[in-house]
This record gives sequence, C-alpha cells and structure tokens, in this order.
Amino acid sequence: MGFLSKIFGEKQSRKSNPDLAFYEEIVDYIVISDTLKSDLKANLKQAFQDPKAFYDDNKNFILSERGLKYPQDALLTPKFVLVDTLLENGQMAEVDWKEPESEIRIYLNEIRIAKRYDFTLSEDDFYRAHDTGEIINLIDKQELKPQGFSIELLDINSDSYVFTIIPLDKEQKVKMMFEKLK
Repeated sequence: MGFLSKIFGEKQSRKSNPDLAFYEEIVDYIVISDTLKSDLKANLKQAFQDPKAFYDDNKNFILSERGLKYPQDALLTPKFVLVDTLLENGQMAEVDWKEPESEIRIYLNEIRIAKRYDFTLSEDDFYRAHDTGEIINLIDKQELKPQGFSIELLDINSDSYVFTIIPLDKEQKVKMMFEKLK
C-alpha cells in the first residue's frame, strides 16, 4: 500500500458508521405513519443487534436483490433495512438512471399519497429533454419547493436514484443526515 493510500485508507477506516440513534432520528424526520415508525425502528434495532437475521441461508439479503452478502455487508444492513422498508411502504422511491419523466412523476405522486401530503404535481412531461437527475432537480425546484416541499436524494452507491419528499423546513437537516449515510 502506498504512502497516500495508507493515510487515506486509515482516515476512511476511522470514519464512524451511523448508530441506531441516528437511524431513529432519520425515521422521525421522514416517516409520517406512527405504525411504520415503530415497526421500522424495531427492524433497525434488529439490524444492529442481529444483522444476520436479514440474510437467507445462502447469505443473501432478503429485503431486496441488491447483491448484499453476509457477513461482508453486515455494516450496510441498517441502511438497506431503512431504504427497502421505506420503498416497500411508498415513503421512498427508486428510479433507474434513465427513467422517463412520466415514471418519476408516478413515483413522486405515490410518495405524496403515502405521506398524505397536500400538494399538486403536474402529470405533464415538461422536462423530457433532460436526464433523470436533471428531471428530479427541475421538478423539485420548479414544482415542489414553491409548494413548501423538497425532494431529498439518498446516495446508495448505485446507478439509481433513491428519494423521498419532505416538508421544506426539514430539508437541510435531512440533507445532512442523508449525506452521513452516503
């Protein structure tokens, strides 16, 4: 290992992973349903105490087909318990890097309905000429922010976009939390 690799590798290894309290705070900020909050917090607690419970006999992650394996991906278990549970309950969405605008709008409306948010989102495709990331940003800036809401992206280190919608007053806090989960 080279000198710089050794230094940066050590710095990276000292970076602490978010703890259960951090995940519970995220749940409190972005989940609307009290029942889902309670269930998700219980699952997150289990993900920290017994991550193996989220893997099958072949050591594959059971909540989604993300290629996670036990034990090498055990530290990622809480993150994907959070993401996949929110996806399953319509509180988050995941779109491919080349998803058409119409599909993005469908997912945004599903989140809006699941979270019982009172705003309108056009069904028209205004940004067809843009790529997926730009479409998400344009819908956020042009349509949601003027109505008091924001799209927040969570980087899961893949070629997809994972996002949720939150009230604008929570935007900075959730952005910082998602950055820490990166």
